[in-house]
Amino acid sequence: MLKKYINTFMIALLIVLSTGCDGWLDMRPINGVVKQDYWKTKEQVRASMFGAYASMTGNFRGRHVTESMFLWGELRAYMVGLNQGANFDDTQIIFGNIQPVNSISSWAGLYGTINLCNLVVDYAALALETDQTFTEEEMKNYVAEARALRALMYFYLVRTFGDVPLVIDAVDTDEDELAPAKSTKEEVLAQILEDLSLAEIDIYEGHGNDIASKGRMTRYAVNALQADVHLWMENYQLALQAADKVLAGPYGLVPQEEWARALFIEGNSVESIFEIQYQAPQNNPFFQMFSFDQGRRFIAYPSVLEDIYGFNPEEPEDIDLRSIDASLKTSGEIFKYTSLGPNTRRAATESFANWIVYRLADVMLMKAEALTQLNRGAEALEIVEIIRERGGAAMSTEENPGSADGDAILRYILNERAREFAFEGKRWFDLLRVAKMRNYSNLDLLISVAIQNAPVTNLNSIINQLRDTRSHYLPINNFELNSNPNLVQNEYYLR
Repeated sequence: MLKKYINTFMIALLIVLSTGCDGWLDMRPINGVVKQDYWKTKEQVRASMFGAYASMTGNFRGRHVTESMFLWGELRAYMVGLNQGANFDDTQIIFGNIQPVNSISSWAGLYGTINLCNLVVDYAALALETDQTFTEEEMKNYVAEARALRALMYFYLVRTFGDVPLVIDAVDTDEDELAPAKSTKEEVLAQILEDLSLAEIDIYEGHGNDIASKGRMTRYAVNALQADVHLWMENYQLALQAADKVLAGPYGLVPQEEWARALFIEGNSVESIFEIQYQAPQNNPFFQMFSFDQGRRFIAYPSVLEDIYGFNPEEPEDIDLRSIDASLKTSGEIFKYTSLGPNTRRAATESFANWIVYRLADVMLMKAEALTQLNRGAEALEIVEIIRERGGAAMSTEENPGSADGDAILRYILNERAREFAFEGKRWFDLLRVAKMRNYSNLDLLISVAIQNAPVTNLNSIINQLRDTRSHYLPINNFELNSNPNLVQNEYYLR
C-alpha cells in the first residue's frame, strides 16, 4: 500500500521542495505557483502524506530516521557495545566523549519528516476546493496522520535534546522564519499532546489492510504515543487511560513460539501497532550495523545474556526464549533485525525488516508502570507475569516484590522491558524516564548501568557526567549552530 505511492511521492517532493532558498533545516519555501498548482487532488495529498512516511526509511536528510532512533535509544544505555566496524562517532558516544561535532547528534532526518508533515497539515484542505471526489473526512484523516507523525518526531527530539526548535507551520515565502530559536521542553511536550488530541478526533482506526494499518498512524497508534508521552510527563492516570484505549483495540500478543518470526522476520504481526515499513528492494540500515559479515558496528555486551536474560551456562535449560537465537547470539551478535530463523541470517540484499515503534507488549508494560504509580501494584505484577510467560522468561530473572512496594515493582518492570525490547531503541529512554521521576529520585539507575558496562578507562568521567542531569541530553550539532544564529548550545556543552 505505502510502496505503491513512493514514485508518485518522489515526483511530488521534487515539485514541492525544489524552489526557494537554502536555510536552517533546509526548509525550502513553497512559492505561490507551486502552492496553487500542487494541492489540487486527493492523490497529491495522499502522495505527500506517504512521502512523510517514506522520508523515514532513507537518508532524506542525512542518516535513516530509524538509525537515529536506534542510536539515540541504545548507545548510552550500555546494552550495546562496540564491534570491529564501529566508527569514530560511535566510539565517542559510548566512551562518554560527546561533542557537538558528532554526527550522531544530527537531527536533520527528523526535521525533514516534520517539514513534510507541516505541509500536509497546512495545505491538504486546499484540495477540497478542486477535487469533488475528495471528502472532508478523508482530508481530516490525512491531517490527523500528519499531526500524529509530527508528534512522534518531536517526542524523539525532546527526549534526546531537551529544548528544541518547535516548527509547526509550513514555510510559504522567503520572508518566513528559517532560523527559529529553541522552545522549552514543556512547550514542545504541550504541542505534542495538542497534536495528538486533535489527531485522535479525526484519524482512522485502520487503513484498509494490515500492512497499511501497521505502517500508517492510526487512532491506536495515537493512543500508544499518548501513553508514552504521559508516562514521560508523570501524568500516570492519563497514561493509564490512553493505554487502556489501545488494549481495547484489535491487537493480541503473538504466541511464544512465534515471537521472533512473527514480530521481526515477517513483521506487521497481530501485536504490532506502528512499524516503519521497509520492503524489497529498499534496505534498512541494520545489516551494516549488526551483521558480523559486513559492517560490524555494534555487539551486545556479554552482561546482557547473563544479567538481563539470566543465562547460566551450567543451567542451559533455564533460558529466556527471547534471548539466544532470537534477540542475540552467544557471540554477542545482535540478531533481532538480521535473522531469518534461528540459524539463518539475512543477506545484505535482504535487509528490509521493519522497525517497530510500538507493539502491544510495550503498551501493556506502560500500563503496568502507570499502575505502580497509582498504588495498584498487584495489577501491575499481573501484567508483568503475562509478558514473562509469553516470552518464556528464565526463572532466574523472576523477582517477587510486594504489591505495595511501588519502587521495587517499577524496577522489575524496567528489567522486563530490557528483556522484551532489547536493541529496539527503547532502553536509554526507559532508564531516563524512570531516573528523572520525582526530580531525579532514581538517578542511581543510570549510575549503576554505567558502573556495570561503561568502558573502564572512562568510567569515572562517565559517572560524573551522568550525575549532571544536563548531560542527559545530546548537544546541538555544530552544523545546526552554524546555520542558525538563533540557536544556543545546550548548557552542559558550553564548557
